[in-house]
Amino acid sequence: MKKCLWGLVFLACALSGVRSQSKYCGNEKCPTFYKQVGSNCVYVSAKTKLNWQEARETCHSIDGELLTLPDANSLRDILLHLQFLGVSTEFHWIGAYDIGHEGTWRWIKDKSDVPMGSPFWVYSKYPIVYEPTGKENQNCGALDKRYGGHMNDVDCQIELHFICEYVGK
Repeated sequence: MKKCLWGLVFLACALSGVRSQSKYCGNEKCPTFYKQVGSNCVYVSAKTKLNWQEARETCHSIDGELLTLPDANSLRDILLHLQFLGVSTEFHWIGAYDIGHEGTWRWIKDKSDVPMGSPFWVYSKYPIVYEPTGKENQNCGALDKRYGGHMNDVDCQIELHFICEYVGK
């Protein structure tokens, strides 16, 4: 019976299109839909593209929130994970925003400040300008495929892939 149940759960996970593992699909530390990456349980949307608010709502539906990257190690871990999944050439929404407080970037999960400058944010060489530079037009954070996955400010209405982290109910 146990073997049969494992087979059915494995088949359900495989058919769901979810690119991450769950505790029933080989990862005992993270709940369904999530994969352990560094100290977080994360879900990477590999097929679906949504605007920032829709991505948040989708994360909430699986007991998550858009990803917080509190330090350089977290950024490195998620970039390596995206590369492993073969989706490092895509943009991904994360939980950084400056809606309602222009220029002061915060994490949606706990309202803490987003680290500024290198290695988090993209910079351009000509002229040397660190992101974020979008002012009132670009108020949501994404990992930017054009710049090795570093953060960039983007118009919140654009549809991108997204990354959730498990936060519980």
